[in-house]
Amino acid sequence: MLKLFQNQGKVLRWTMGVILFLVAGSMVITLVPNVFGPAGPGAPDVLAEVAGVAVTTGDVELELREHRANNVPPEAISMLAGTAIDSLITERVLFSEAAALGLVPSEEELAQWIREQLPDVLFPGGEYIGGDAYQRFVRQQFRRTVPEFERDLLEQIAIGQNLRQLVTDSVRVTEEEVAKRYHERNDAVQIEWAAIAASSVASEVSPTEEQLREYFESNKLRYRHPERRPLQLMTIAPDSGASDVEISEAEVELYYGQNEYRFENPERVKLRHILFMTLEKTEEEQQQALEDAEGVLAELRAGGDFDALAREHSEDPGNADKGGDLGWVSRGMMDPAFEEAGFALQEVGEISSAPVKSEFGYHLIRLDDRQAPSVKPLEEVREVIVDDLRAERSQGERFALIERAMTAAEESGGQLSQVAADLGLGYQEFPPFGRDEIPDGLPRATALVEAVFQQLSGQVFTTADQDTVYIGFVSEPVLARDAEFEEVQGTVLRDFIDTESANIARQRSDQLAQSVMDSGGSLAAAAAQYGAQRATTDFVQRDGEADDLGAVSALGEEAFTKVNGEVQGPVAVGDRWVVFRTIEMRPADESLLGDSREQLRQELMQEKRALVFEYFQQDKLREYSDAGLVVRYSARIQQYLQAMQRVI
Repeated sequence: MLKLFQNQGKVLRWTMGVILFLVAGSMVITLVPNVFGPAGPGAPDVLAEVAGVAVTTGDVELELREHRANNVPPEAISMLAGTAIDSLITERVLFSEAAALGLVPSEEELAQWIREQLPDVLFPGGEYIGGDAYQRFVRQQFRRTVPEFERDLLEQIAIGQNLRQLVTDSVRVTEEEVAKRYHERNDAVQIEWAAIAASSVASEVSPTEEQLREYFESNKLRYRHPERRPLQLMTIAPDSGASDVEISEAEVELYYGQNEYRFENPERVKLRHILFMTLEKTEEEQQQALEDAEGVLAELRAGGDFDALAREHSEDPGNADKGGDLGWVSRGMMDPAFEEAGFALQEVGEISSAPVKSEFGYHLIRLDDRQAPSVKPLEEVREVIVDDLRAERSQGERFALIERAMTAAEESGGQLSQVAADLGLGYQEFPPFGRDEIPDGLPRATALVEAVFQQLSGQVFTTADQDTVYIGFVSEPVLARDAEFEEVQGTVLRDFIDTESANIARQRSDQLAQSVMDSGGSLAAAAAQYGAQRATTDFVQRDGEADDLGAVSALGEEAFTKVNGEVQGPVAVGDRWVVFRTIEMRPADESLLGDSREQLRQELMQEKRALVFEYFQQDKLREYSDAGLVVRYSARIQQYLQAMQRVI
């Protein structure tokens, strides 16, 4: 969530502003040390402890809140609760490890940082905006108390950002791994296949009513009528509350004087370079790269043309054909060693005195031009300042409107139509509807739909989607219930036929495959015998589609690894069961790898980092468990899960 704070501009979208306000308010006003405080060793609601810090039934209930709101059946809730307990234990272990490594931000560090980043949001006019709105927003938007919300935030920063970065910074990807991924993406195969569709045998299925009733009873959850909810909805559009704001010249000048840093033209240099790559090379190859760089440097000192030598020798594919031209470079844009050497050059045309080593290799650098730092004149940035000041003023007015609307909505007891009329806001009312029957006219905002079905009935809720704010009220819902057989008999019949015809198609495809393997005969002959559809594809890649077959990936990895003509399957592709064999493999041309090399490298890097962190997580959990720092109260956990099924 800290990434949300990194926008340095003065104008923030309201949605982001609200979240920042929530987070910042919590840090400045209520953050307390030891957010995972112990509940007491004998507390009956403690299900487990990690290094003396409790995992309680209340913690688990927070994790399950969304599932309950979605009317997940009790038996499924019980299974999810077990998973939630395991996840919470793991999170406690990782948080403890982050704390031991000094990776949990202190109250002072976070509060000071947020004050510096968001002075206008938290302290308009130099005064703190107050905590009442923050607390109400946390309750309505996140269905959390302030301490719960703060705990979530600290956990995300300490674990998801700081600890993860520390653990995965050393991950590297080799050229062999990049080449392997390239082949996985670009190798192509030609496949002969035969398929029997469930729809082709559906006419053979004629169930009795007794069979249908038995099928209905075995799949009763499938036919359960979901909860349906009525909704009153008030909408605050992006331009609601906006008004024309006059900005005086004195305000513009004051803003310019206080924010000159925003209008700085930083010092910058215009550079060229010749790169001799060492990345992923052996020590011998790296030494050769250095010798090559020194040889070209000698040519430059003897009067050689930098542009021509760059085109001939540079291994930087992005600019070698441009004579090594990097354009204008500001501090912080390049590798630190490269940047230091580039800015150290003083005279236009000056070349680095020795090859400069970076993480990529050895560079010969030439200075083409230099610009000293400066501040843009007021006249050049006046319109930007006016726009920013107007946006700030409008944002404040809009926030005040949102506050009035929320307060009035809560005080009205859910009579939002009158509130909307008084404030001139949009209003809609919807009769009860379910998740799978979104009514016409309801905004297709995911956050809004989720809020409607997660919010407790009888309470005003607030959510936002991009720049639009929604204030809603759900009165008494129509509760979920089991369906009677007669209500859904037609659907049950269709489902039964689909299931049984799929089983028949699978059995016949098994027989088809077995007959080919037993006789060593052709797939074409067997397909004709069993009345199966048959075809041969063009050459197709893993992510490609074949005419009449669909996505080749549905056949599985065997289509690209077992390429000796061996019969495979059957596998399900849509409503068909497919038997196939790979006729020929066509490997990808590695000479074309260069264009996608870096993208594949970054993709593999992310995957490997995720895997490394998963291993680290498992190792720490095992380490804490072996040291006796993880204590599970198994009897309490079992009692809690069993009680859940009885009372939900």
